[in-house]
Amino acid sequence: MILVAGENVIDLVPAPGGALRPTCGGGPANIAVALARRGVPTALVGSVGGDHFGRQTWRRHIAAGVRRDYLERTDRPSTLALAIVDEEGRADYDFWTTGTADFAWEQRQMPRPDPARTDLIHFGSLAAYIEPAAQVIEHWVNRARGAVPITFDPNLRMSAMGTAEQVRRRTERLVGLSHLVRVSERDLARIYPDTGVDKIACEWLELGPELVVVTLGDAGSVAFHRKHVTAMPAVPVDVVDTIGAGDAFTSGLLGWLTSAGWMRLDRMAAWGNRTVVAAALRYAGQLAAQACTVPGAP
Repeated sequence: MILVAGENVIDLVPAPGGALRPTCGGGPANIAVALARRGVPTALVGSVGGDHFGRQTWRRHIAAGVRRDYLERTDRPSTLALAIVDEEGRADYDFWTTGTADFAWEQRQMPRPDPARTDLIHFGSLAAYIEPAAQVIEHWVNRARGAVPITFDPNLRMSAMGTAEQVRRRTERLVGLSHLVRVSERDLARIYPDTGVDKIACEWLELGPELVVVTLGDAGSVAFHRKHVTAMPAVPVDVVDTIGAGDAFTSGLLGWLTSAGWMRLDRMAAWGNRTVVAAALRYAGQLAAQACTVPGAP
């Protein structure tokens, strides 16, 4: 089973006529849903609000087959995000996070990963940067990294996370706790302006990960390993918007490596095989392309 830690968010997505359409989102939640829909046993470690949106979120996870053993129902409101989509379908967000369900983790009891039952722990996005959830997650993955693989998707949302310098320092700290990192080229530019992707990825490898995967939008993706650099072109599609595309890619990457048997601490040597990594990138890219053909998170 894959354990995904992080937030549920209600995305307010522009609809025809100037209306806003509320849709269930949140990077970690999207990843958990995408994995579960494809039959990969997945549990979300997080919280849902006690409002209408929280009930909508809970029903989403039931319908997708996400295991809810570690998903707490609270009386707090749901986190909201206003999606602002540009002419190319790329989205930026304004967030309402104060006092919401997703980050009040002071007394949170985190599951102890059993390597016999847990394939990996995945974390990232807002809950990895907003306190007190951020410290709870960091301590948990630090304790668990010797038992199971740790994967990290920063999914940076600068308006809710802090200054570029604060986010860069936090990101590098979390990269150092991870075995695999997936990040977008756009996110890297936010915290490393005027620095090439190759240089950043190689510096990140020195912090500890075995594999760093960078998605490049319509240019595809590229994986960096100490033994190889492997690029994969994007699947051409007519883009409606890119909301959830990165999450779909991450779910495909993790799901493929897990189903193929390579997501284990004693089998990470396979990530040094260009053929293995190329197959994972190809599959992940197909899922990301599909996500771009529908409005909002798939």
